[in-house]
Amino acid sequence: MNCTGSRGWKGRGGMKDEHAAGQSRMTVVHVTHESIHQLGGIGTVLEGVHTAEAWRREVGRSVLVGPLPYPDARVADPIERLGPHADACLYSGPDQFDPNGLGSMLRPIEWAFNVRIVYGRRSFRDLAGRTGDAEVLLIDVSQASRERVNAFKWLLYERLGLDSHRYETTWDYEEWVRLAEPAYHALCALLNGDAAHRGPALLIAHEYMGLPTAFRCGLDRARFRTLFHAHECSTARRLVEHLPGRDLAFYPAVRSGRARRQWVGDVFGDQSDYARHALVSRSHRTDVVMAVGPATADELRFLGPEMDRADVRTVYNGVPSVALTVEAKAAARRRVDAWLLAVTGRTFDYLITHVTRPVVSKGLWRDARVGAAIEPMLARAGKTAAYVLLTCGADTRSPDQVSTMAREYGWPLHHREGHPDLSPIEAVVHRAMDAFEHTEAHERARAITPILVNQFGFDRERLGPAAPDDLSMGDLRAAADAELGLAVYEPFGIAPLEPLHAGAVCVVSRVSGCLGLAERALAAESLTEESCPVLLAVDFTEDAALASDDPGRCAALTTADRERVEADVCALTARRLFERLPKSPADRARYLELGQRLARRMSWAAVVESDLLPALRAAYAKA
Repeated sequence: MNCTGSRGWKGRGGMKDEHAAGQSRMTVVHVTHESIHQLGGIGTVLEGVHTAEAWRREVGRSVLVGPLPYPDARVADPIERLGPHADACLYSGPDQFDPNGLGSMLRPIEWAFNVRIVYGRRSFRDLAGRTGDAEVLLIDVSQASRERVNAFKWLLYERLGLDSHRYETTWDYEEWVRLAEPAYHALCALLNGDAAHRGPALLIAHEYMGLPTAFRCGLDRARFRTLFHAHECSTARRLVEHLPGRDLAFYPAVRSGRARRQWVGDVFGDQSDYARHALVSRSHRTDVVMAVGPATADELRFLGPEMDRADVRTVYNGVPSVALTVEAKAAARRRVDAWLLAVTGRTFDYLITHVTRPVVSKGLWRDARVGAAIEPMLARAGKTAAYVLLTCGADTRSPDQVSTMAREYGWPLHHREGHPDLSPIEAVVHRAMDAFEHTEAHERARAITPILVNQFGFDRERLGPAAPDDLSMGDLRAAADAELGLAVYEPFGIAPLEPLHAGAVCVVSRVSGCLGLAERALAAESLTEESCPVLLAVDFTEDAALASDDPGRCAALTTADRERVEADVCALTARRLFERLPKSPADRARYLELGQRLARRMSWAAVVESDLLPALRAAYAKA
């Protein structure tokens, strides 16, 4: 067996030698489904946190805990089970791999709970080259002891009134309940006797998935303090995505309901059928609840009186802060322009982008409304724009598939429904983009060319031979003149602000939590949103017709009512965006300088220092 796992590490917990000799620092445990693979926003958060200087200064030991993915897969080397960023495998139960003798601690846990454990280390690296690392604890719970799991479920019912029998047929719930007990015991074993880091350990439950483990560890006050990191409010997301009025119905109803001291069940009916709600509504049992934005904090408080009394704090995410010069931005734009010319046969005055997932919450139909409204303004000014929507609702297409689609019908400018091109959800998005292509008279748009890139990534491998060899996602972000992000539900929204550091005009829905952080940065720069050309906040919920003292009336907003308001707001947004688009190289240089200043104030380095570490200290201090 290859002993990859043992290089450079020693000791019972696999600590770096430098940690053992260092001063006492916090130990933090993250429970998440993105411990080794970046599947969405939580993976981005983990990268930003672990590469921040303040985190490395105050946190001496970080452990990522989650279920073992593909537990029955055969691997040539145990380190493969720890994902693409693995540094070392220190123990693997599925492979009988134990180079450091950790089996004396971990094997009894495997036997007791009928689970298999993989333990090792991984690294992080952000776009600026900053690095960090963490331990990883993965547990295969697919065959977990039913007797042990049922005993824990009884504990959840006895202590929290959580009736697991209602949800155990849903693996989304069952898997995380099964994880809790073996994770608790494995953590106790790995952290026991570690004098280099002060205790108790701080366990962060990332989203509802981590809450069962937090509930279990929270019973052991000698060893743990617990925090719930709410990257969203699952109950709120479900309601927004299913209400005909979307955000226009939900948020006025919340405001009206809270004013009346009513809760989510009073306004929207009983939500207890939803397993995620059952967990999140009990997150007040953790020491501190961290919401990624002000709206999410209000949504959590709206779940019930216990949540309203909980220690709920706004702990913002960070946004990319990469140093960028005028020359580097211009070079990135030339690379993107070369690709656009190859794909469309044209060059453009403006590049408008949107990088997102093709889900209801992102409100992609609003992009089309803004595009239809801004097109005649651009045409009258003699200007053109490319709108590049980068979103993918299927598996990544291979280079051969991309080349074939490009050759046969001009992908990604043109598309065909069905494999390997448009998946069903992508087809819905593509049809919505028709509004970009037609004026009110249904003539072909002169000023905007919409391009749907239904791929993960933005390089030659993903885009095909039309892309320059050195094209990258960073180029798309650096080259953009504007980024659209008109979501109906967006707890924070890192992606809508990713091009801010490059001076792009970031058009962001008012429901997005990131606006609170942006406004804090603006205040530090003695600016307001009105005086800042690179930030455009759009509020779909302030229409006077939506205001009512009756939360039930707010919630009953119809699709037709919503579409009327959206049409008006998108038309206004188009005018405001057109006014803010840079008109000269001097504008672009000024926008870039301002975006760089704001991004530094909103970086991971800044928010870890100002928001996350104080929340951890508060949890640590709880009795």
